[in-house]
Amino acid sequence: MLRLLWAFAACADPPTPNDDRVAESVMTFNLDSGETSADSGDSGHTGDSGDTSPPDLPALSVDLLVIGSGPAGLSAAWAAQEAGASVLILEREERAGGSGWYASNFFAAGTRFQADARIVDSPAQALAEWQGFTAGGDPNDPWVIALAEGSAAVVEGLVDVWGVSFDGVKSDITMGPTPRQHHLSVDGAGPVGPLVEANAEVTWLNTEAEALVTEGDRVIGARFVDLTTGERGWVEAKATLVATGGFARDIDRVLDDRPELEGCTIVFESAPHAQGRGLDLVAVVGAATTLRGDHGIYVHSIRDPRPGFEGEALWLLGLQQAVIVNLNGERVINEQEIQGFQMVDALIAAPDKRLLAILPPAMVQGSPGWMPMYNVGEDGDKDFTIDELISMGVAARFEDLPSLAAEVGLPQDTITTTMTRYEEQVAARRDADFGKDRTYLTSFEGGPYHVVELVPGSAKSFGGLALDPEGRVLGVNGEAIPGLWAAGEVAGMLGTAALGEGMGGSITAVYFTGQRVGANAAAEALHE
Repeated sequence: MLRLLWAFAACADPPTPNDDRVAESVMTFNLDSGETSADSGDSGHTGDSGDTSPPDLPALSVDLLVIGSGPAGLSAAWAAQEAGASVLILEREERAGGSGWYASNFFAAGTRFQADARIVDSPAQALAEWQGFTAGGDPNDPWVIALAEGSAAVVEGLVDVWGVSFDGVKSDITMGPTPRQHHLSVDGAGPVGPLVEANAEVTWLNTEAEALVTEGDRVIGARFVDLTTGERGWVEAKATLVATGGFARDIDRVLDDRPELEGCTIVFESAPHAQGRGLDLVAVVGAATTLRGDHGIYVHSIRDPRPGFEGEALWLLGLQQAVIVNLNGERVINEQEIQGFQMVDALIAAPDKRLLAILPPAMVQGSPGWMPMYNVGEDGDKDFTIDELISMGVAARFEDLPSLAAEVGLPQDTITTTMTRYEEQVAARRDADFGKDRTYLTSFEGGPYHVVELVPGSAKSFGGLALDPEGRVLGVNGEAIPGLWAAGEVAGMLGTAALGEGMGGSITAVYFTGQRVGANAAAEALHE
């Protein structure tokens, strides 16, 4: 007998800045009074449930049903079609591609592009460095080894097969000491566009997967709703692959995974669809997860205070040049760490879990404030000058350190000692305290000093569905759930707990798992 499984307590909407688990407590610079204050607020979180009646005859039967059309889902669908499988993609949004439109920095080891730049690298080298740049990840994990060995093929394939532009290799400490950041794009956006076009005929847009359908213990498809017409039905599939992305905007899940952030102001650094719906979808079939407290949190943003953008992040270009201090006025870290996910440890260790960035004059020239691409509307502003940030109340300017200390509430002796010490290291072109690269050692030239408060940004899900080495979703009993597969960020990038505190360029893992799991699911479906 067929049984329809509904996901309960799904997160239907992004949490608002009033969510009662998120403190809206961040420094605001009041232009009228000249005082520094803190805002606070709270909010709510809702969930949905639905009908449990059995489905009628399927609207369509396919070899592989893919739920989600981000890079993982699109890669899986294409790999399955190349293997000869029939495929359908269900996508709840109006446009396919997901976060792939915004992701351009890829991790890859041993590429021809590195060789052309005379960078010596290999999968073995990346694995040797893995534990260091992921802060404890396991280089012996089968998925990690597969990613290291397959990363070059992902990047080179996007260029050679899909015609995307390669824009250079750069260093990024979140990918290890060896330069591995490969920048790929199509017309200035992430390189997902060609895959969107290639899969257009098998993609149903504005169509949400509401529930999985099972027969016995096997997943045999999913029930859907057309969000435009309200029409409902179900798709029968020999294999069902979930690729719905991460949960960065599900604040309850974020705080369940990172309870140490309770009480912090948290902003979102992810596309609006990162709601964790895929985890809700599969929870009722007993799927296991790798969630263990490593959801990716950046600390390099300020909050966007504008109406309509509450809870969103504003990025600061060139923040590596700043000096980051705690409320005691002490410098706490190599500011290059703002690129990665270990910066949050410094925030948690700081008094009141708060950090300030003091910006040098050279950094605030032009437009240092930048609005993430996924928040830019057709008529939206993308860049902000320092004066605009000051007028918005998220930055302040002080002519000297005594004024800064008095207004912000830092100990004057300590902040003076901190900044004097920093200027000495700038002059020596060597950061003896934290090892910041000399490229970013920038003098403050005696002022003025600009100050912002940095807040944690929920960005990437480095935990999610647990997978076996082929990409099958594991149940809480440790056994694979028949007929159910997953790829990409819904599976914590790699379906394993071996990523430590996370890595840069994880979009490579999303494409890679999509390709690999899609091919494996198709092979099994075609041999049934």
